[in-house]
Amino acid sequence: MNSTSPKTNVVTVYDSRDHTSLLRYIKKSIVDLHFYRYSLKNFVVNQLRTRYRKSVLGFLWSLLNPLLYMVVLAVVFSTIFKQDIRSFGIYIFSGLIPWIYISTCVIGGGSVFINAEGFLKKVYIPKLLFPLVLVSTETINFSLSIVSLYLFGLVLESTFSWTVVYLPLVILITFIFNLGCVILIGIGTIYLRDMNHITVIIFQALFYLVPIVYSVEMFPEAARKLFYYNPFYYFINLFRIVIYGQPSMTWLDWLIPLGLALGVLLLGLFLLKLRDREIVYRL
Repeated sequence: MNSTSPKTNVVTVYDSRDHTSLLRYIKKSIVDLHFYRYSLKNFVVNQLRTRYRKSVLGFLWSLLNPLLYMVVLAVVFSTIFKQDIRSFGIYIFSGLIPWIYISTCVIGGGSVFINAEGFLKKVYIPKLLFPLVLVSTETINFSLSIVSLYLFGLVLESTFSWTVVYLPLVILITFIFNLGCVILIGIGTIYLRDMNHITVIIFQALFYLVPIVYSVEMFPEAARKLFYYNPFYYFINLFRIVIYGQPSMTWLDWLIPLGLALGVLLLGLFLLKLRDREIVYRL
């Protein structure tokens, strides 16, 4: 008598040695992420719920926090620089909000794999899922901050440029950049646990090297070149152009951030491919 064994669905654990090229690794990661798409959704929802658990206003704080922050800083800096609060307030926050979005993602990326240790050591989950959860969660919060910015603009009776129609595209480019940064910082922190603290200090210093509360035009031409060596400048500048409408938009304003975003993401994926199997043993 012939006997047949029952068919079972088996998820194959990825072995980085099975894939000799980065392209094959990326394809495998896309397939894995599609398989775990519901897990991605649940992780993001749980992150948002945990952040506002037992809060009376709940998700409304995502609108109120940046809105109140905008009011205070707009009054302070418009007084210091003797600027019209209606235009200067929008100028500040068209740079400040994306800066908070980028810095929160990068700083949080330091513990993205460390916090996932319990999952990674028990079951197979594509490691790319956890950076994606972090950046997706912060992107939702950032989107709510953008809503606060427009509410702030309505209160001040400010006008926004028609270029805001490009805002979703700018968010997508920044999302790609943030994802690459999170992967790099996350892997680096596994090998050097002090990197998380170092990153916080670096971003505190970088805040003053990015034209958020001041304009690049305030500096001599020779000094302006220093800003161009800062990769974060190009993303803040693109957000400001799209939201504030100044200075005039050029192709370089798009191509440089896009090139940086794709380059950082590919570098992050390449490093993740090299260290894929080693990450679990280093946690």
